[in-house]
Amino acid sequence: MSREGGGVLLEVLMALGLAVGAFSVITGGLQSAVDSVERMRNSVHSQNLAVSLLSQIQMGLVDAEDVEGINFEAPFGEWTYDIETEEVAAETIGFYSGSARPVPEMLKVEVAIHRPDGQVIHRMGQFVFMEPSE
Repeated sequence: MSREGGGVLLEVLMALGLAVGAFSVITGGLQSAVDSVERMRNSVHSQNLAVSLLSQIQMGLVDAEDVEGINFEAPFGEWTYDIETEEVAAETIGFYSGSARPVPEMLKVEVAIHRPDGQVIHRMGQFVFMEPSE
């Protein structure tokens, strides 16, 4: 009887070990999926914030000047952005080549979106026409 009892105990321990192993694999997979969803959510938020900020710059609602660490309005108050600008002659990027029209001044505007933990999560750049100086 003791040999049969020992065999059953060994089988129970092996089954328990397999169950713990399977549980840890499943838990790791679920955690990976949750992390992936969080990264995707942050990526989508940052892309939307970057496009919105560049649109606001084009419309003149936000000044196109170099700034760092500016917070967005609610509900993204913990997210911050940087703006970097650089004056660019339109001829250097191929606009208006050979045209009789006056060449407008342009700015290369790059925005960087930071997560609440400070990590840069998205960068986006665009050329913006400046108002003609009189």
